[in-house]
Amino acid sequence: MTEERKNSLFRQKLELLILTQSEDVLARAKVAISNHFITFRTVKFEDIQKGHLGDLLKAQLILLAQEEAESLSSFESRVNEVLRLFPRSRVVTVMGPKENLEGAQNPRVSPLSSFEFFSTLKFEYICLYRCRSQYYQIQSSDLFSMTTITFPTFIQLPLNQRYLAVAHSNTVLSDERFQRMAAAEGLFIKAKDSDMYFQYISNYFDMSGAGLKKRARGLFLNLCYYSCYLNEGLLFDFASKSEGHCASVYEKIKKLAEELFQVLRTEESLWDVFRETLDDDFSLFWRAPWIATYATLIAVKSGQGDPMTTLLSGLLMDVGLYDLEEDVTRQYLLSKEKNIEEKMQKSFEKHPLLSLNRCLIKKVPMDEKVKSVLVCTHEKANEKGFPNQVPAAQLPVEAQLLMFAEKIDKGVLTTMKQTGVGFRFLKEKLWEAENTSLQNFSPEFLNAIADALI
Repeated sequence: MTEERKNSLFRQKLELLILTQSEDVLARAKVAISNHFITFRTVKFEDIQKGHLGDLLKAQLILLAQEEAESLSSFESRVNEVLRLFPRSRVVTVMGPKENLEGAQNPRVSPLSSFEFFSTLKFEYICLYRCRSQYYQIQSSDLFSMTTITFPTFIQLPLNQRYLAVAHSNTVLSDERFQRMAAAEGLFIKAKDSDMYFQYISNYFDMSGAGLKKRARGLFLNLCYYSCYLNEGLLFDFASKSEGHCASVYEKIKKLAEELFQVLRTEESLWDVFRETLDDDFSLFWRAPWIATYATLIAVKSGQGDPMTTLLSGLLMDVGLYDLEEDVTRQYLLSKEKNIEEKMQKSFEKHPLLSLNRCLIKKVPMDEKVKSVLVCTHEKANEKGFPNQVPAAQLPVEAQLLMFAEKIDKGVLTTMKQTGVGFRFLKEKLWEAENTSLQNFSPEFLNAIADALI
């Protein structure tokens, strides 16, 4: 997030409520608070049971830590009490350093191990996801007068950044209401309603011109939601979802992918549509939807690789990043250059295998092709990639597509933002640079995808 954007927001709503007095936990939490200007309150656990909670009830996220020498059963009782008192809030629990049980099992609870909380970027991920990415912005032109919307829509109040409903589910948009909504600076939907939003787009827009772009935008928002929903079962050591969560969401994504492929096969240029669809504070923490979609678009347009394998692998390829040390993940995702320092390279090179292991442990029903691609997304044509220096002849083309798409996405976040160059210019310059060096990709691969980048 730019300094200009940071300074333009003043949030009065309570984002994070901390119910612990542990100095170590507070110090760790304040790193995320400082980095993202998260509004917070620190309250003793005992005090929340004494009287009127007032604005505390509106806390979006609550942090609760297992105290030293506190038994698991006692901690679970405290968690359940918080869930009872704060029915609308999400909870992050920090388990004790020697705890090896799965913690409180509740869909509103995200249990983090001591290592995950203190040594990785996972707490910051949860903070941004829960506090800043529960609503997606849509365009007022996506709606039609005198149609029935099956999802609520919101505006964001400029002072306190809260979301105010302007139309409820199953509302008929009269001409007057439609005009008022069209005049709003921004319209939002709940991320979890992205399915209904896409169905609305599908019902009222055709597959040509502006209608096709709206359909593509709706599909991409849906993909973003399900990718993050899948992560809730993948990224964390302790289970907070049902055993079949990852498998069921994975199958949903596969069905969604088939509709995405139909859109990608049209003649319309959709690169900028996907690039511009979503831009919130959390988007820098999870780039998989963009990388996977860019790579799949190249696969469809060029005829190289299997689109389904490409998309699924792209959504899973970076889950292992969050198992690395915080400094490594932060450097890769959030630094201006998005490069890894040499001293961090050895750690960074572990993440393809960590991604595969995460998916296997969580029982994602991947086929063998996806498994092969996951561990090859950083392998190079010059056979100097990682983690295994795979011979060039054995590189899955889908892995090469994802590596190229990742370079495109890096350019979007760096070169485009810093210089303002157009997307097509960026893609062409990247292709020329890779065709000159021939370190990462073979000439045959680059020639095969050249026309797909236009």
